[in-house]
Amino acid sequence: MLNRIKHFSKRFLKWLALASAAWLGLVLIALAWQMISAKVRDPDADLVKQEMQPAVTEIVESAREIVSIYRTPEYKRDAHSKAHGCVRANMEVLQNESQYRYGIFAKPARYEAWVRFSNGTTPAIPDYKRDARGMAIKVMGVEGKQLLPAALAGSTQDFLMINSPVFFVRRIDEYQQLMNDTAHGKPFRYFFANYSVNPFKWKLRQLVVALSTRKPPPATPFSTQYYSMSAYKLGPNDVKFSSKACNAISTEGIDDKHPNFLRESLKSVLRKQDVCMELMVQIRDPDARMPIEDTTVEWSEKVSPFVSVARLLIPRHDFDTPQQNRMCEDISMNPWHGIAAHQPIGKINEMRKELYLHTAAFRRMRNGVMLVEPDSWCDSLKEYCPQSAAAEPLATPPPTE
Repeated sequence: MLNRIKHFSKRFLKWLALASAAWLGLVLIALAWQMISAKVRDPDADLVKQEMQPAVTEIVESAREIVSIYRTPEYKRDAHSKAHGCVRANMEVLQNESQYRYGIFAKPARYEAWVRFSNGTTPAIPDYKRDARGMAIKVMGVEGKQLLPAALAGSTQDFLMINSPVFFVRRIDEYQQLMNDTAHGKPFRYFFANYSVNPFKWKLRQLVVALSTRKPPPATPFSTQYYSMSAYKLGPNDVKFSSKACNAISTEGIDDKHPNFLRESLKSVLRKQDVCMELMVQIRDPDARMPIEDTTVEWSEKVSPFVSVARLLIPRHDFDTPQQNRMCEDISMNPWHGIAAHQPIGKINEMRKELYLHTAAFRRMRNGVMLVEPDSWCDSLKEYCPQSAAAEPLATPPPTE
């Protein structure tokens, strides 16, 4: 009897191993199929006529749930909730070639700006863990027709980027599903089709793209390149934006095991040196595989390289003060804070307009904050008004390497 049980057990384990191997093979085939299909299909073909409502309404509701669930007790952003700091900067527009001379890049000029660096994950996680890192720029005192109604608009132009060139969601209905699953604490349910055993229903390519955005931390927030992921207008052109440091940043003495080391590294750098960051533009070639709607497809830099159109000049200063940190929490970053020459395009960007406006209003109301778009550093913080001795002059930037 015992021998029969042993024999049966061995046969069962053998068949279980064979079935597991076969199922794993199906998973690999499904992944290969999705990766190949993404390379050969028209990336925008199924995305142009997407329905926005009621999906956007449900996305907003899910975002409000996330903001409420992860309050600390302060209501935070639904994404990029952990700021490393908001730093003061000047944007210096360069003398650009004719194809770039639109909007704020039309002629050499100098603008005041805030730059917010952040982690991507909500709730906040230690900086030493893999994550997406964000860089949001608010340029102030910008002339031109604003995209938002007068009650919501100021004289600002926002640029929102993370340190990955692509997003991992293609469709509005898929984003709706992801936000719903995230609000219920089960974000991976989105990728695995409600945990179906059929791998051909899984979103394996999107999972690969999502995991690729969760990178090891940079030495400092200045030490990585940031991308807009989605497309924008630049006059008659369709473009994407990117930003990186003009030259190498010293990272000596930084403890990358500290849970908030990116804030500490930001402080360390700005105690010792001024920093220059390039703002770059990549113009879309309509004859190349550079889709507008499908934000999971990277635009080729071989076909169209990024070209520097402006510099962010960040002076040595102490940004880690209670007043500036408070401003950093309250300030709203939205790609629709801007002028018509830089209008966001594509369905994902249309969805972001409603999502960002509603979630910003939601958390501000819960936090008791009524804030309008600032026109200057002084508008944001009194300590940076001209009569204040706290406002340090900007040094001459280092040359681009």
